Amino acid sequence: MGKSLLALLCDIAAPVGGYYLLRAFDVAPIWALTLSGLPPALRVLYLAVRHRRVDGMGVFVLLIVALGLVTSLLTGDARLQLVRGAWFSVLIGVWMLASLRIGRRPTTYQATLALLPGRTDELEARWADTPSFRRVWQVLTVVWGVGGLVHSGLSIVMAYTFPVDVVPGLDTVLSIASFVVLQVVTQVLLAREGTMNRMWARR
Repeated sequence: MGKSLLALLCDIAAPVGGYYLLRAFDVAPIWALTLSGLPPALRVLYLAVRHRRVDGMGVFVLLIVALGLVTSLLTGDARLQLVRGAWFSVLIGVWMLASLRIGRRPTTYQATLALLPGRTDELEARWADTPSFRRVWQVLTVVWGVGGLVHSGLSIVMAYTFPVDVVPGLDTVLSIASFVVLQVVTQVLLAREGTMNRMWARR
């Protein structure tokens, strides 16, 4: 619980709160966006040093921060800063959808294997012998891929439509709402399919 709270503070509260705090001290929007994006990167670096490894999400966070810094130095365009994460999310959405064609396993299923290393054998057994189990992960990959693309599109539209100072707060609300909706859809679809519930019941 403590680790989850710290992650939420570093990854969500600190960037948004930091941006508006810096703006209150008349820091230019471009640098307020750049500096307020540092807490998630610092957390990733701390975990990398502590555990001597960086996972895929950590690399993603560091790439976004690095891109933001380069954008600030080369262009000084705050709106480009606002959409830096959205473009990465577009790539992830496309990659997820592409995994349905070019990968042996859909991305959402691969992510679940990584999150539940102790259940890998049982999950793989169900993947091999339960068509509905394979189908639900394919559907979930479409849901998350399309959901990510829609979220990214809305973020880009907001960044170029609304005043710069309004966008960080709105985009955070949109990100949280999108994640909650996608999680609810995921849990409903998994519950309806039933395999995961039976696995947990036998545990």
